[in-house]
Amino acid sequence: MTTTFDGRPATTIDGTFGDAIDDRVADALDDYIAEGRLDGRIRPRRSSGGLATVVAAGVAAVLLPWCLILAVTLPSTYQADHWKVAWIGLDCGTAIAAGLTAYLLHARNRHAALTAMAAGTLLIADAWFDVSTAAAGVDRSLSLAEALLLELPLALCAFVVATRELRRR
Repeated sequence: MTTTFDGRPATTIDGTFGDAIDDRVADALDDYIAEGRLDGRIRPRRSSGGLATVVAAGVAAVLLPWCLILAVTLPSTYQADHWKVAWIGLDCGTAIAAGLTAYLLHARNRHAALTAMAAGTLLIADAWFDVSTAAAGVDRSLSLAEALLLELPLALCAFVVATRELRRR
């Protein structure tokens, strides 16, 4: 049985056809490695799906309708019994995340990206709740100023730190 490959006759019985393919693949890989597109290491294939993707999509699919239900059913005002504990806890969590980020950055630990993301997220949550729960007038103006001038810029800085740490590793 004769087959043409690249304009040359080759037979599959004696293996020359397979050798020709092997040579072409090897040449292509050498080109990729030389151009820096491959580093020569073999890595396991990872699927883009997986359990984490399914769980994340499921959480989003449940929370979006839940937000609509809350918008319709929640009262416009509510008396919170542990108001101080809620605010102190949020601010303490933010301080701990920021402090831990500083320590991990100083120690050149790769986990600083995680704590920086946590700190940035907590700062955004703090800004949101400060502004949305403040009484109209001076309280709301101060909360808005604090959010725009302090909390949101610090959150942005935390996300920049996290991004740089992820790129560095």
